[in-house]
This record gives sequence, structure tokens and C-alpha cells, in this order.
Amino acid sequence: NRGTIGGSIAFADPAAELPACAVALGANIELRGPEGLRHVEAAQFFHGLYATDLRPGEVVTAVTIPRCAGYRSAICELARRHGDYAIVGLAAHARDGKTLGDARLVFFGVGAKPVRAHGAGAAIEGRAVDDSSIAAAKAALAGDLDPIGDLHASAATKLHLAGVLTDRVLRQ
Repeated sequence: NRGTIGGSIAFADPAAELPACAVALGANIELRGPEGLRHVEAAQFFHGLYATDLRPGEVVTAVTIPRCAGYRSAICELARRHGDYAIVGLAAHARDGKTLGDARLVFFGVGAKPVRAHGAGAAIEGRAVDDSSIAAAKAALAGDLDPIGDLHASAATKLHLAGVLTDRVLRQ
């Protein structure tokens, strides 16, 4: 009944929140093994379904998240029941002000690893959050995401839900 941040990151479940949060926040993963200490940016750490940059004999020893003054973060997910893994989730992080900057929208539950929606982030870059910028971000998701359907939802449903979450998170 216990888990750790490092354990969740090392396990790399594509429906888990912490890997997506690590990518959105620009975390650095510290790894220690027989060959010594090394650091990997979270965006490069996750390779695929339960696959990471961990080498044989290595363990995650630290997860460092840079201080982000002037940024806002949000996380939102949709699950069948409270406590279940997300059908689709979104970890978002952006420089806050009259307009958004450095927007990082990272989805979980839609692919084999956390998926950063670069097009959606670019669609809101330097823009105020309003109906027009949110619509542009949602439209860009079709080029950013190629969801994997599963027992809980089809790929089309997951793409639709990603748009719903984008709208909710940006309005926060």
C-alpha cells in the first residue's frame, strides 16, 4: 500500500500521474548504479510502455524539480471511479501572466509514455487564455496525440477527453 516518487517514475506506468508531472515540470532524474551516478532529464527518461533509461543495476535515487517562480501548474484526470488509474490525464505547467509562456501540456493514459502536446502548447504560447486560444489548443491535439484505445475507452474517446481536460486545465 505504499509507493514512492522514485518508484513510480522507475515503473513508468503510462497511466500514472507522476511520470507526466516530472516531464511537465522539467524534472531531472538522478540514477545510481554500478557505473556511478548520472542524471537524465525526465523528457528523455521515458522510452515506452514500462520502459525507461534505467540501466541494469541502476536505481532512481532522486528526482529534482527546478524552482519555477512565476509559473502555474495544474493536473486533471478522468477515471471511471475515484482512485482508479486515469482513462486520460493532463499535467500542465506554464509561465503565468497576461499571456501564457513556456506551456507544457503533458498527457498520460493516451500512449506508451507521457506525451507532451507540443502543438497545443505552441497554439497558446503568448496568448491570453480565452475561448479562441483554448479552441486552438484543442484543435492541435489531433496532431499531438495518437491515443491507444483500451478496455476503458476507444482512441477517439480518449482524444475527445484530452480536449475536455485541455479546456478545464487552461481555464484554471
